[in-house]
Amino acid sequence: MRHVVKAFKRLKEQDFRILNAIERGMAHYMYVPVQEVARLSNYSENYVLTKLKFLNSLGLVQRRLGAYPGFILTSRGYDCLALNALVKRGVLAAVTLKPIGVGKESDVFEGLTPSGRRVAVKFHRLGRTSFRKTRRYRAYIGERKHISWLYQARLAAEREYTALTLLFPHGVSVPEPISWNRHVVVTSIIEGIPLYMKPELSDPLEVFYSIIENISRAVIKAEVVHGDLNEYNVIVDSDENITIIDWPQWVPVHHPSANMLLKRDLLVLYRFFRSKYKLKDIGMEDMVKKYGLEEYICW
Repeated sequence: MRHVVKAFKRLKEQDFRILNAIERGMAHYMYVPVQEVARLSNYSENYVLTKLKFLNSLGLVQRRLGAYPGFILTSRGYDCLALNALVKRGVLAAVTLKPIGVGKESDVFEGLTPSGRRVAVKFHRLGRTSFRKTRRYRAYIGERKHISWLYQARLAAEREYTALTLLFPHGVSVPEPISWNRHVVVTSIIEGIPLYMKPELSDPLEVFYSIIENISRAVIKAEVVHGDLNEYNVIVDSDENITIIDWPQWVPVHHPSANMLLKRDLLVLYRFFRSKYKLKDIGMEDMVKKYGLEEYICW
C-alpha cells in the first residue's frame, strides 16, 4: 500500500484516463495494444507512449514483450483507479498505511472519510489463490472462459457489498456498508480479533450462541447464507460482541447449494467450539430448532 499511495499522489487526470482506457481494453485483449489505448483515451499514440512509460515506472501497468506493444493493469494500477473513484465520490480522504488484516484473498487497511470518520478499506485479491480453485468455488464467476484476476476481484467486492446491504438493515452483526468501487469495499471499522486466535472468553457458549443467532437472522430475515463461515471470519471484541466478515461467497436461501452450505457453516463452528473451548453440551439439532433453522436444513 505504501507504493500505491506514493504513486497515487503523482498521478494527474490524464494518467487516470489512460489507466481507465487500459481497464476497458482488457475486456477484449489479453494485452491492450497502444493504438487501442490511444483510441479509448482519445490521446495521440506518441502522448500515450510517453504516459505509459511513466505509469510503467510506477508499477501501475505491465508491458508485453512480444509481436506488438501492449499493456495491462497491475494490481497497483487497479488500486489507484478504485481509490481515485472513491475520493472523487467523497467517500475517502485518506488511506493510512496501518493494515487491519491481510489474508489469502484480501488486504484491509484503515482509512478516513472527509469528515474524519475511521473506516475499513478492503482490497480483494483473488489472484493469490489458484485459478482453478477460484473458478471451482466462486459461482459468481459463471462460465466465462477468459476472466482476469482483476475482474474476479471486482466481482467478489460487488457480491460482498451486496450481501452487507442485505444483512445490515436486518440487524445482522456485520460491518456497515459505506461504498464500493471495482475491487474495493469501504465499511465501518472492525474492532477485535478473529476466533482462530483463540481469544480468552468468559462465556464461550454465549459467544457461540450469539454467532448462531446472527446466522439465523441472516437466513430468516435477509435470506442470505454465508457459504464460507469459519473461525477466521468471526471477529470478537473486548466485550465479547461478534462481527461476521468476508461475505463474497454468499448464496440466497433458495440457491440449490444453500442447504449444504448452511449445514457446513454450522458444523465448522460447532466443531471449532467443541475442540478449542471444550464445549460438550451443545446439541446440534436442538440448537437448529431453537433458532428456527430446521426448515432450512435437511439432516
